[in-house]
Amino acid sequence: MFDFLFGNKLKSMAQRAIYEYWISSGVINSIADNPTDYIEKGYQSNTSVYSIINRIDAMRKQAVLRLYDKDGKEVEGHELNKFLYKVNSQTNTDDFITQMLIYRLTIGEYFIYKPSITAGLNKGKVSELVMLPSGDVEIIEGTIFEPVKGYIIEGNFQAELTIDDVYHSKLFNPNWKEEKSLHGMSPLRAATNTVSKLNQIEITETKAFENQGPPYILYKESSGDPMQNRMTDPQRDEIVKKIKNAAKENNRSLPLVLKDKFGKLDLGQKLTDMAVIESSKSGIQALCNTYCMPGQIFGIGEATYNNMREARKAAWTDCLMPNLSNVSQTLTDCLINPVVEYQGMKFAFDYAEVEELQEGMEIKVNWMRGARWTGNEIREATGKNRVESPMMDEPIIPMGDGLLSDFSQNIDDSVKSFEDYLTK
Repeated sequence: MFDFLFGNKLKSMAQRAIYEYWISSGVINSIADNPTDYIEKGYQSNTSVYSIINRIDAMRKQAVLRLYDKDGKEVEGHELNKFLYKVNSQTNTDDFITQMLIYRLTIGEYFIYKPSITAGLNKGKVSELVMLPSGDVEIIEGTIFEPVKGYIIEGNFQAELTIDDVYHSKLFNPNWKEEKSLHGMSPLRAATNTVSKLNQIEITETKAFENQGPPYILYKESSGDPMQNRMTDPQRDEIVKKIKNAAKENNRSLPLVLKDKFGKLDLGQKLTDMAVIESSKSGIQALCNTYCMPGQIFGIGEATYNNMREARKAAWTDCLMPNLSNVSQTLTDCLINPVVEYQGMKFAFDYAEVEELQEGMEIKVNWMRGARWTGNEIREATGKNRVESPMMDEPIIPMGDGLLSDFSQNIDDSVKSFEDYLTK
């Protein structure tokens, strides 16, 4: 009956409206659990959310996206290499990755349009990738055996797409059964109260600056003569005029001297009295924890040289690398996995130029050399191409970093094995 009356599109919209009302227990929250609020009141309006996501996107540019074959060797000159630079005629790959990260970290999911060839020798090959307005994409729900039947784009450019035309990447929603939703869970859902508080703090600070401080009442203090305790209307107007004149830019910081003694009654509280600053810092730290980003990068906590170095390294290992792994897996799923002749290839990020990870790389290489790995094994483990030389496939001897062949000039190789070399 519901499908007959409303159709799939209205059914999806109605389900979302009912879900949002149910999840908030009928109470209107400052940030509702929907993509529009997460984007408008989170990413676009909250400086802390924007700063964290923007820093993640800025830092990840040190890593380089590459195409590798099944042996882990970088591939050059392949038709897929074009996607390392542009995903469609209007969008370069770097901007596309930015879009993926912003949607993933803001609303917890993104939708990519990937038109592919359906028949012939090039079956499954994708000609371009287009990021859909993910906050406006609705899922057409199906049955338990076929949960997703398609997708609807709402807004000015309404369209309905098949499941084969769209790639949906989402963060897991552990309560999907109760909420009847196939959408991903936004990281900001767990931080809703924090984001709301930070938004209110910014409003409070702005109002305080607009008012040049909290409102107050200026009154004439009592004297011995009861007839002089009250100001006449002209006297009051004159005092107001003097205060306004003293607040002008060219008179600021100059003293205002009045002939009578006045008292001042504050009607509000100062920002410091309300612990706004400390509350703001705790809120930013909570958001950093939500995204697994160290607070030191954003001026929270002690920021020594060693702390900052470790903080930036932790940002890579705990936040950037997991998110970039999702990006590379998405590109592999969209462009490589559906095509038989591409099997075994993959997109992956090269972190060799990431300064914060080089200290750990040095420790790793020294360990591999001490464990008598070959030169090519070390190169492949650190993301480099093999060197086609027999010497590069010989174990490195820790003493002086020599090769086995350096110690075998007087040994008959026809009767000796590597075990013989290692025990002498």
